[in-house]
Amino acid sequence: MTVAFEGETARVKRPDGVTVLVAVKRGGLYIMVADNIVNGTSEVNTFQTKRKAMTFKVWHRKLGHAGAKTITGMINSGLVDGLEVIGPTELKALCEDCIYGTYTTHPFHNSTATETDPLERVYIDIWGPASTLLAGGSKYFMLIVDGATSYRTIYFLSSKFADATLGAFKDFHCQAERQTERKLKCV
Repeated sequence: MTVAFEGETARVKRPDGVTVLVAVKRGGLYIMVADNIVNGTSEVNTFQTKRKAMTFKVWHRKLGHAGAKTITGMINSGLVDGLEVIGPTELKALCEDCIYGTYTTHPFHNSTATETDPLERVYIDIWGPASTLLAGGSKYFMLIVDGATSYRTIYFLSSKFADATLGAFKDFHCQAERQTERKLKCV
């Protein structure tokens, strides 16, 4: 496949020259619209980086804590446009997040009631501050998860103060009840 950039448009073409996807640039990102997908192709994976070389450790974190062999394979195969590494292409030490991610827990023996209906209970997690700014210059995000459906909604916040978090929650509360035609029972 090849990608041709023409003004504010990007076209993905097969080797035979047929366009399979068209994306329009909005706010520095190329947005793929569902009606632009051609010939029944419904799944597209893309990844492009700014052309800024970074250490292998930074790439490891940016690529979702991918293994060293995976990242090295991506580099050698040229799978990610702009994936440039400064220094050695190896992880010299164990990543703390990867270590915690491999911990296992023992099963809980107490039975707990599980939610069966949407909005019976939602769970909220507020994360931050981020060392680099998130979407729209935010430093925090609030994740809201429905216990029954596992439907997730994320809100990017400028602070963890009540005005920002309550505003986002009120927006979720209103929208969720309107869409599901159910009342939120427990947070």
